Formats: sequence, structure tokens, C-alpha cells
Amino acid sequence: MKFVTDTHALLWHFTDSPEISQRAKEAFTKCEQGECVIFIPSIVIAECMSIFDKKKIAFDFKALFKKIRKSENYSIISLDQKVLLKMANTPEVSELHDKIIIATAKLLRAPLITKDTHLRNTTTVTCLW
Repeated sequence: MKFVTDTHALLWHFTDSPEISQRAKEAFTKCEQGECVIFIPSIVIAECMSIFDKKKIAFDFKALFKKIRKSENYSIISLDQKVLLKMANTPEVSELHDKIIIATAKLLRAPLITKDTHLRNTTTVTCLW
């Protein structure tokens, strides 16, 4: 099984936030146990860095990034030509960061872990929350 994650889900998992849903928590647990892969769009990593820089949430960005890079079960997906082409076919999402995340999920044909009700209600991507 494979998933794509958005920024909030990733941060809430790594900070043990009570905001994360049980279903999302289970997906991350399975990933860390080697039972699935969670793909992370590069924009999600950039957003995590921005949140860390603004000190909006207490977490260790370097430790988070190191854990992701060393894991075989987390994979960062670059914003490349394939994602850009898929973005062009994602008119239902106008916000740039969300469009990149949705396009990545469409490209990989993977459910998106997100609490964002706008994304869950306006896209054809299967969402998990």
C-alpha cells in the first residue's frame, strides 16, 4: 500500500499531535513498521521548513528531515515535469501548494492523507482522514 501526505498530517504525526485522526495515525504507524510507503511531495518538506522557520510549531526540522531521508518507507517526490503535467490536469484545485500535492497523489495513484475538507470534497483523489 502507498499513500501521499500533506503537510499538516506529516507534522501532526511527527509531533504526536492530538489533531491527527486515528486512520491517519494508523497509516503512519504502518509506514514506520515497513508495511507501506508514504510519499511526501517536496512542497510539503518546504512547507515544514517554513513552519519551523516561523516557529509556528515546536519540532526539530533537521531531525524530521533526517528521519525521512534515512527511511525506506518515506519517499520525497520532486516537483518535476510529470508532476507539472499532472498539475495542468488538476483544475479543481487553485491553490499552488495544494495543486502540487493533489497532482502528486494523482500521478502516483495513491490516497492522500489530509484533513483538508476542501481537498477531500473537490478532488477525485481518494483521501484518508
